[in-house]
Amino acid sequence: MALNPLLPFLMAGDPSLEALPGYLSEARALGLEALELGLPHSDPIADGPVLQAAAHRAIARGATPRRVLEALAGLTDSPDLILFTYLNPLLQLGVASLLRLLEPTPVRSLLVVDLPFGEEPEFEAALREAGYPMVPLLAPTTCLERAQALLGTRPDPGPDAPFAQRFAYVVARLGVTGAGQGTDLAPVLRRVDGLKAISNRPFAVGFGLSDPGSLQAVRALGATPVIGSALVAGLTSGSSIRTALSACLG
Repeated sequence: MALNPLLPFLMAGDPSLEALPGYLSEARALGLEALELGLPHSDPIADGPVLQAAAHRAIARGATPRRVLEALAGLTDSPDLILFTYLNPLLQLGVASLLRLLEPTPVRSLLVVDLPFGEEPEFEAALREAGYPMVPLLAPTTCLERAQALLGTRPDPGPDAPFAQRFAYVVARLGVTGAGQGTDLAPVLRRVDGLKAISNRPFAVGFGLSDPGSLQAVRALGATPVIGSALVAGLTSGSSIRTALSACLG
């Protein structure tokens, strides 16, 4: 089964932190280069019902940001990780502590959903200089002019850098994550085409992708589809990563 290019999402701590190394090892064995790992947050603004429920289960089992990062320390059998999180948990840790916790992990970048570019320049610069760039997040309402400014503020480190540090995330639709909500891909594909005209960095597309047709449509444009809620739902039902992804890929 050809799984690339594909960017899966897992919620750290669901079903347990102890299960996380095994999931990451399986993902790497499947040939996955990168994986989004969600830090459980009690008040998400972008997560739909499936990911909210997963986050709440993880929090109830003690998956704090510090414990998640400690559970990742020393892991080498893992894809590159993109830490999907919100600003407040990071500020609570503080830059110095956050960098110490990140250093022994496979985390290569951060996707901070509620951090508009330019709002925390010193915080963002400290992370970027330490090797943890912020992933640009491009909403359906982001015009090309603003996208160009954002991509410049969160620059592409270049073709020698791993995908996890280079890509920009294109949000497929307004609202929250989750499959089965009838995402219209036509405007998404036009946006990706426009973005590729102003940047040669990789793009990933997420929110509402789960069926083979939508994944193939994103791939056909040279972008990477993100699978989140459908994968988390499959794992919740007891599937392996391979089985859960196979159900999405057809």
